[in-house]
Amino acid sequence: MDSDNYKTIEKRVEVLKGEIKSFSDFDNAEFELFNVNGFSNNNRVTVPGASSWDYKFAIKTNPSNVDKWVKGMTKIESNNVNVQWMNKIVQKRKNDWITDTDPEFYTRKENNVIMVVYRSEGIIFKRVITN
Repeated sequence: MDSDNYKTIEKRVEVLKGEIKSFSDFDNAEFELFNVNGFSNNNRVTVPGASSWDYKFAIKTNPSNVDKWVKGMTKIESNNVNVQWMNKIVQKRKNDWITDTDPEFYTRKENNVIMVVYRSEGIIFKRVITN
């Protein structure tokens, strides 16, 4: 599932909210979601198999909501954090995702989660991989 397939901000936000656990409202979204078992808007007629998914998304929220998203995560140094996926998911509408501040990096290692936060802008990039 790719946000490039949705023309309006409202539709992208609506679709992403249906697929992720949201910790606050957000008013813009970009995403590339892969789920071997499909998505919540699919009408599944077979028994799902083993879980394997790779969710990459960006949201824009009120900066006051950022702490709700990083709660329970560990702040880390940026060394060895691959952020190429971030540029790829916002590439078509990169003017909506301009940042002027340095990012903060967070992880939840036991769940293979990485989050890159531009706190002042309220921009959050998150990647969750499950195999």
